[in-house]
Amino acid sequence: MTSATTGKIETTGKARLVITWSLRILLGLTFLAIGIEKLTGTIGTIPFFNAIGWGQWFRYASGVLDVAGALLIFVPRWTSYGALIITCTVGLGTILCFTMALYNPIFPLVMTLLAATLAWLAWKPQS
Repeated sequence: MTSATTGKIETTGKARLVITWSLRILLGLTFLAIGIEKLTGTIGTIPFFNAIGWGQWFRYASGVLDVAGALLIFVPRWTSYGALIITCTVGLGTILCFTMALYNPIFPLVMTLLAATLAWLAWKPQS
C-alpha cells in the first residue's frame, strides 16, 4: 500500500468516526427526549396516538423502544442495534404521517434516514 492510499484510508476512517459520533450524540439525545415525552404524555403525544387510533398502550411501547434505542446508541458496541430500533419506530411514524396526513412527515423522514445511516456506519460485520 502506498503512503497516499494509507493517508486516504486514515482520513476516511477519521471522517467516518466523527460522523458516527456526531450522529450518536444527535440521535441519542433526541430520541431519549422523544421517548421520555411519550412515556410522560407531554408535548402532544396523547392527541397524536389518539388520532392514529391505536390506543395509549402503543404510546408507551413506542416510548420504551425510543428510550431503549437511544441508550443503546450511546454504547459503541450496541450502536447499530439501537439505531435499527430507532429506524423502525420513527420509520413507522413517517409512514403514519404520510398515509394518515396527521402531521408534516419531514422531521420523522429525516430522523429515519439519519438513524439508518448511523446503523450502517456503526455496523461491524463479524469476521
